[in-house]
Amino acid sequence: MTVSELNLKAKSLLEAHFDNIILSGEISKITFHTSGHWYFELKDEKSSLSCAMFKGANLKLNFKPKVGDFLELEGTLSLYTENGRYQFIASSMKKSGFGDLEAQFLALKERLAKEGLFDENHKKTLPKLPFKVGIITSFTSAALEDMLKIIHQKAYFLAKIYVFNALTQGNLAPTSLINALKKADSKGLDVLVLARGGGSREDLFCFNDESLAREIFSLKTPIISAIGHEIDYVISDFVADFRAPTPSAAMDFLFPSRLDLEQNLDYLEQNLKNLWKVKIHHLENELLNLQKILKAKSLTSLIEQRIEQNQILFKQFQILMQNKIKIAKLALDKVQNAYLQHENFFEKSKNLISIKKNGKITKLEELQSGDLITLNSQLSQKEAKIL
Repeated sequence: MTVSELNLKAKSLLEAHFDNIILSGEISKITFHTSGHWYFELKDEKSSLSCAMFKGANLKLNFKPKVGDFLELEGTLSLYTENGRYQFIASSMKKSGFGDLEAQFLALKERLAKEGLFDENHKKTLPKLPFKVGIITSFTSAALEDMLKIIHQKAYFLAKIYVFNALTQGNLAPTSLINALKKADSKGLDVLVLARGGGSREDLFCFNDESLAREIFSLKTPIISAIGHEIDYVISDFVADFRAPTPSAAMDFLFPSRLDLEQNLDYLEQNLKNLWKVKIHHLENELLNLQKILKAKSLTSLIEQRIEQNQILFKQFQILMQNKIKIAKLALDKVQNAYLQHENFFEKSKNLISIKKNGKITKLEELQSGDLITLNSQLSQKEAKIL
């Protein structure tokens, strides 16, 4: 038996026993031949396999594969008789798994970008000192706990926080998020934060929903997208007014600390004092120059008149400077008093506990023996059972 005869028999045997095979894997390299045929390698964690898809089959596809795509092929295992190397002949091809999600993400991103939803001229300016902040996330998420801890650590007492509960994973999440955004946008808040902690590509994919993206674009209120970790990008990041790499980072960016506020007030007060010192020094020099001019012309009465006028101006500037300093001190006192009131409220209410049963707040007298409940305070959460 010759080599050619053996290869032909092996080819017939493979094609007879490995027909209509479903094969999945990742493209590691691909060649688009001038003949129109495609030659590529498909791999998994341990092995790779040479594949071919001839022109007649690949013309039926609505996409062109690339290295890194996860594919699902249907076809026949065969053998290339010229070199005795076996290969998979694909008759159909489709993207699968993460590759399919990535394709959907990139296609939507490209389409929305062309429509202008990501343009900088549509971005709204975030407030420097927000007083009313809405957070759209799950009530039970770790991300919410982390954000509230950051706010408490910064001792930022000027803002009132509104939390709007929404699903952040699964097929129902986009509708839930859209409803929460509509509600939050109607409250007249200063800024919104759309937040979710880390997860897999599939877990975060609800934030790649087109209807959700268009709802974010239509909001009247400035919004921050804080989804996943720093390496995670979703459509909401591009259409929002600002993208934070994590929910905690959004709080760090949005809220200055109490110490920062106090330092800024000190800086403004010192600048104001320096400004008035320079202004008064300039007026004093001008007064002296006028005195010299008038003295040189021996206009005694005019000199006295001008001196009197400048003394009046000097006193007015002194009074004005003192008033400005008083106003600055009053503003500082007001901020400090607000902080003390906030701390007092937090101290008085930190031991208050709310009771939830099946995710809903309930009254103590409505509980029965055997009920499983959740006890919530400002800083912690415990599970319990009624005896």
